[in-house]
Amino acid sequence: MSSGGSMWYMSRPLLSRPPQSASESEVAAVGAFVRQELNEVQRTAVEALEADGIAVFDFVTLFGEELWRDALADVEPFIRETEEATRNVGEQPRSKDELIVRRLFHSPGFRVDGKKPEKPRFSIREPWLKIAASPLLVDIVNSYRGQLTRLYEVDEWFTVPYPRLGERIASQQWHRDPENEHVVKVFVYFTDVDEGAGPFEYVRGSSAGGRYDHLRPWADGYRYVEPVDLDAAVAPEDRLTVTGPRGTTIVCDTGGFHRGGFALTQPRVLTTSTYLPPDTRKRRFKLEYHGEQSSLPPQVRFVLG
Repeated sequence: MSSGGSMWYMSRPLLSRPPQSASESEVAAVGAFVRQELNEVQRTAVEALEADGIAVFDFVTLFGEELWRDALADVEPFIRETEEATRNVGEQPRSKDELIVRRLFHSPGFRVDGKKPEKPRFSIREPWLKIAASPLLVDIVNSYRGQLTRLYEVDEWFTVPYPRLGERIASQQWHRDPENEHVVKVFVYFTDVDEGAGPFEYVRGSSAGGRYDHLRPWADGYRYVEPVDLDAAVAPEDRLTVTGPRGTTIVCDTGGFHRGGFALTQPRVLTTSTYLPPDTRKRRFKLEYHGEQSSLPPQVRFVLG
């Protein structure tokens, strides 16, 4: 894993440096949100989120080459090790926990002597945390939500392909995330993802306030919708399947209907980060700042707070 110092404004050859962030007092104030001036990539992403609940772009156009190289170098050993460990898993999983290998967290329900394991401690110098807490990304999330948000979870997933997977289960089915009416998630592909790798799928306009929010509304407590009901209600052009090369980056409101991970022929490797309103849930990890907390941009301090 990376051991260098933190660099929160990454070089971006095609883009200008982001404008000065809000002052610490503004960010720290309860409920205070100061909309930032955004660059072209950020503005386009926010407009897509506001219109459809999802934005897709290439990683390098926002973050630059340096962070991409660092992140790729960091994740490649995990990919190699997991490929080797899952080489002979068979054609069908024995349980849903075998569908995804998680690098940073245990599978849901994991216990140590009957108890939940301690929260993991992450360094702010890790590339995947620099991605999740970058002001370039945080400003997109906050601008879409119109409020300050907190980073609830960050992880890396290796979706194991099973040629005879059969029926979709769990998050492979159309569902809304349960944590909040508006959950913002970011996914970055670290492998090329085609139809056989279980690409992320999304219903445009299905988050709260969108044109399909009447379909099993989040407020009713429903997570899943029957495929036949979704097919009948949603126009084909509003069903988005995100295939693409490694570096494809997705920012989406997963309070809207989505599914993914139905991998049949090749693995799908990605990073995922989850953003929630600050009073929703406590984050699932602890942090090691290495004495660098005061040097972080204000919105980074808040999102990690």
